[in-house]
Amino acid sequence: MSPEAARLAGRMREIRDAAGLSLAQLARRTPYSKSSWARYLGGTQPVPRAAVEALCRAARVRPERLLALWELADARWSGRARSAPKPPAAPRSGRGVRHAAGAAAVLSAVLLSAALLAAAVVSGGGEADPPSRPAAGDPVTFRAGPGCTGRGCEGRDPVEMGCGGRAMVATLAERTAGGGRRVELRDGAACRAVWARATRLHRGDRVALVLPGAPRKEIRADTAKDREAYLSTPMTGLDPADDPRDARVCLIPADGREICFTG
Repeated sequence: MSPEAARLAGRMREIRDAAGLSLAQLARRTPYSKSSWARYLGGTQPVPRAAVEALCRAARVRPERLLALWELADARWSGRARSAPKPPAAPRSGRGVRHAAGAAAVLSAVLLSAALLAAAVVSGGGEADPPSRPAAGDPVTFRAGPGCTGRGCEGRDPVEMGCGGRAMVATLAERTAGGGRRVELRDGAACRAVWARATRLHRGDRVALVLPGAPRKEIRADTAKDREAYLSTPMTGLDPADDPRDARVCLIPADGREICFTG
């Protein structure tokens, strides 16, 4: 397996884990089978671009960052990374030289763009903001790391911002209620933010997150599919003086008694 394919497969696994999706759930929500997803996530088979997009839709994350990694992996699988176009040895006119050089420049720009964006994702361990287009003569720069930090994460989605990856988040407290409902208080140290995550909710159940001095965040299970997935509240960004354990999480069942806890 090439390093590019390994990075793609690893990031796909992180997105799947953060969204709490099983192979069976991926198979139900996408056109690909459980065995195909096992091969894609294990890095043992080239991944179609459409499968990358399907994973992002199922996990409710933007596809741009993962597609940047896919571009690099696909360049290896297809051989584009080993054989860049070359101009003809003896063209009859300058037009041939310009055409061939232009094709090489376009391919190089595509691969360079993907490499820079993929580097931002890999080095940060999560979703990074895409690099801005540099002006002519300016050095190429990009922002590595999660998509937001502190108060900049206020009200934003933890998965989309890359705050819920492995080694980036801790569960401060959790409760399990009737019917298998489970609710967690999550602390994203890399993003300096907290949120609540829930699974096995029944239709009509709500989960609320409250931190003193910050707006209340809430999610509701509205469909049967919501019961099968992990649902996360929007994040509450933390100031340096804030203690994430002060956050209060409440499960408000549609048919039972409210359960609240802190970290």
